[in-house]
Amino acid sequence: MDRRRQPDRRAHPDASSGHYRYPSWQEQKVQFLTRFIFLALGIGFFNFTDGIAPTLWSGTQLNTAYAIYFVIQAVLFAHAARNHICPTRYHLAMWIDITISSLSVLNDPYPIPPSLLVYIMVVLGNGMRYGMRLFAESLVGCLGAATVVLALRYALNGADISPGLVFLNLFGAIILVYSYVLMGRIEHSRNELEQSSTVDTLTGLLNRRALQDIASSMFQKLQCNKQKFVLLFADLDKFKDVNDELGHAAGDLVLREFARIVRHSIREPDVAARFGGDEFVIILEDTSLEHARLIAERIQKQVTHWSDENEIDFSVTFGLGEAPTHGDSFVHLLEQVDKALYHSKSTHTGGGLAIARPAA
Repeated sequence: MDRRRQPDRRAHPDASSGHYRYPSWQEQKVQFLTRFIFLALGIGFFNFTDGIAPTLWSGTQLNTAYAIYFVIQAVLFAHAARNHICPTRYHLAMWIDITISSLSVLNDPYPIPPSLLVYIMVVLGNGMRYGMRLFAESLVGCLGAATVVLALRYALNGADISPGLVFLNLFGAIILVYSYVLMGRIEHSRNELEQSSTVDTLTGLLNRRALQDIASSMFQKLQCNKQKFVLLFADLDKFKDVNDELGHAAGDLVLREFARIVRHSIREPDVAARFGGDEFVIILEDTSLEHARLIAERIQKQVTHWSDENEIDFSVTFGLGEAPTHGDSFVHLLEQVDKALYHSKSTHTGGGLAIARPAA
């Protein structure tokens, strides 16, 4: 199949997912707004409610804690505006939420502190946005924090552990655990649906849509963790001849076999996708260009071996590029690697390998 007849590679990448669920910027803005609203409620509760005063700290100390919380979350909000995807920020913001909630409960003068309900908001607000990994962490964190804070209230203030307080904590814990179970089932169903819609049925590799999603995510995370990765663009040589001379069944066999070779040549965290027709993309995380070249050469040797054994004449040409050295977006990087691949195909009869030029 002629490479130049493939669909436009400049299709805009969508939002993506990975080990975490990555919410949109709009969702994250709503979460930060909710944080600031609850902060305002806490300030109003301790400063402008008749007969209410912190039980452990002074009003000045608690207000200082609230001011520090506001500044930190404002900084994180500004960071989120520039870098929408950053798991480190998700965890940091959540633990800061748990800390300020614990300080509020610790200073709540009511025997059954209404501020305990904020823990539920912290768990649901983080867990339902960022996936099961953060859901579990926030659940354990909030339940542990609530236990410690209530023990401190009893030890430091001599507060009574009333049946109402016990039942409030039990009900809250049950609600959170039940929410976690339900969310787990929802996530499982969602993952199954995504799996069916993101996998190429012939090769079992990811399809183009899933590749664009993951690549977009990786470029956004690149802004946060600065961890480079390498993209390999593979094009099967003489594939059109295989289809024309041996039939489409032989062509399908070649595609499935190449996919099998790729799967056995890369690590589990790496990404392999069928880009379209006889073109494939491989993304190797935390890998140097030299190591990526060795992987490409190993795949070429295995392809040659299988081709000779089965008397089906085809080979594979690779173009390689590193992010962000050769491109600061998926579209740009793919364009540079595509040029290197095209140059290699124009100068070799097959089985070539070329590295992209650094981005201007």
